[in-house]
Amino acid sequence: MNQKQFLEHIENTFATGLELVKRKNEDYAVEVNPFQNFDFAKLIGLKPEQAILVRVSDKLARVSNLLRKDDVSVVEESIQDTCLDMLNYLAILMAYMENEKTKTSIL
Repeated sequence: MNQKQFLEHIENTFATGLELVKRKNEDYAVEVNPFQNFDFAKLIGLKPEQAILVRVSDKLARVSNLLRKDDVSVVEESIQDTCLDMLNYLAILMAYMENEKTKTSIL
């Protein structure tokens, strides 16, 4: 893989991740609050940021385990799928923090 191919791969990864997060957000949230599913964390005393990080840590643990194994039990979610989810959760965390900062600066 040369640099051009590398950058095209990264670009495709982000484009695929964006399409995935769009579809999933429609299932997990509402238009007026794209973070709705993470707000449920407050019911058990967690901040939404912490809930997002829990999801990232779940995905990190899965990737770590899958890299050590030759076979997987859940074949529907590949290492690539798990990495894409982790990438999306980190992007969601960044968006959430920006949203909170904007809400704070307006008040």
